[in-house]
Amino acid sequence: MKFELNLLQNSHDYINNSFDLYLIADEFGTHDEQRTLFKNKVRWKLAFITMVQAFELLLKEILYQVHPNLIYENIDAEKVTDRNTISFRQAINRINNFTDYSIEKEKKQFLINCSKLRNEFIHYKVNIQSEQIKSKYSKLYSFYKELHSKLVGEKIIEYYDENHKNTEFEILIYEENWTVFRGREIRKDTLEEFIGEIEKNKNFKYYVNKEGDKVKRIKFGDEINRVSRDYINKYCLSLYSDFEICDDCNAKREEFHLDGCDLEICPFCFGQKLSCGCVELMEL
Repeated sequence: MKFELNLLQNSHDYINNSFDLYLIADEFGTHDEQRTLFKNKVRWKLAFITMVQAFELLLKEILYQVHPNLIYENIDAEKVTDRNTISFRQAINRINNFTDYSIEKEKKQFLINCSKLRNEFIHYKVNIQSEQIKSKYSKLYSFYKELHSKLVGEKIIEYYDENHKNTEFEILIYEENWTVFRGREIRKDTLEEFIGEIEKNKNFKYYVNKEGDKVKRIKFGDEINRVSRDYINKYCLSLYSDFEICDDCNAKREEFHLDGCDLEICPFCFGQKLSCGCVELMEL
């Protein structure tokens, strides 16, 4: 299948480039913005930008197949050189209006948001955790494959070498099974249970020691106000002072740590609660 404009091949080139960047940038399991490597955050932005660009070219290619003029905004211009190509939003609208495929409202809004984020990345106006980019990237690719299959009539996987076929498999598995919660990658089938643990944990506000004395638990973010400077330096608590999410249990600031968290402090001995052995949870 050959076209006067080689938009489709350009789209595939962008996809392959974005796959290469995906493999370079992937940081599975890194869930805190401060710990995500800066160089990989930059690579994630580049991977995402190329994926959005590939999707935009695919939309225009499909419209070009319907009629070459549909990729232009001002189709009535006397000179072709005076014509501007349509925006991402316009391309989606024309797909809906001139093909038998409909991009529903929710998916359309996601695509437009991806386009805006792409533009913001280009102009360095936004920062985002790499896992959030990865989640959007994977969802965007699943839409790309769906659109390509239904409207281009060719199997996209035929354009990939073995390495890229494996990358596609990873992306689709991630999109199907994983999501991002509080900046952490988490399996979709465990998210509801994890949220339930967080809600249940709110009822355990106190610890009780072996003598029966009761004291309120130390919330995440309040550790530095409750312990000595020596303790802060010994356990490097200052490294976590600016975090919005606990680096171990995923508690938010002003929430109690989840049971078993490495970073929770015992309100009796001010040591690591997990290892001190002097308190038990008390529901109240």
